[in-house]
Amino acid sequence: MKITFLGTSHGVPAKDRFCSCTMIEIGDAYYLIDAGAPAVDLLLRNDKKIEDLRAVFTTHAHTDHTVGIIHLANLMGWYYTKSSADFYITNEPQIKAYEAVMSASGDCREFKFCDRVRFHVTDINAPYEDENIKLTYFATKHMGNLPSYSILVEEKASGKRVFFSGDFNGSLCDVPTILAEEEYDIFVCEMAHFSPAALQPYLDTCKSKNVYFTHVFPLNKYDEIEKFKDKYSFGIFTPNDGDSVEV
Repeated sequence: MKITFLGTSHGVPAKDRFCSCTMIEIGDAYYLIDAGAPAVDLLLRNDKKIEDLRAVFTTHAHTDHTVGIIHLANLMGWYYTKSSADFYITNEPQIKAYEAVMSASGDCREFKFCDRVRFHVTDINAPYEDENIKLTYFATKHMGNLPSYSILVEEKASGKRVFFSGDFNGSLCDVPTILAEEEYDIFVCEMAHFSPAALQPYLDTCKSKNVYFTHVFPLNKYDEIEKFKDKYSFGIFTPNDGDSVEV
């Protein structure tokens, strides 16, 4: 399993960072966790065939995690006609809005009848699974009464496990206890709504082999992260856009 950080910025892109988007590759198949970046553009720049995209999973509805979906899905509907993928969106109104925009654009008037581009409302009790991966969702409180999730991705062949935090609530009241109870190969932690110091008690009990901080804001948190890197036995990394890691 290969993880590529296509977008690592926080809620606003920077000149050298797109908003949240991470690609998971297993063989020729690949998947996206969030698509706040111009996903279709970045996939093509990474020499990925749109036809090999299996699924897109979102942690929550904020546009810095989802705005790239509409362009990707639209092009799949009328241009990449050999493509076929599932899109897991956290609420039904957002799906209806996507369909309305794509219909109004004139590019894909019959979009909602396209059986190759399949939108689903995320169901925490019905996780995604195919021959390559299995997903497990953990509810968070980032959006208050609206749904938001952390996502655990497990590669079935190797047993490798990557935990994506999504955006936690600023109080960290929603950090899943499973982070301290089970082992992971990588913990991808978004760092926009709390301080590194506030997270340290959770890192103290975390059983991940490596931690990657993305979605960092304000940027002085990078300096704070550097200061406690040597405190832990696991690796701590702050990836840039385009960085990859083999799990």
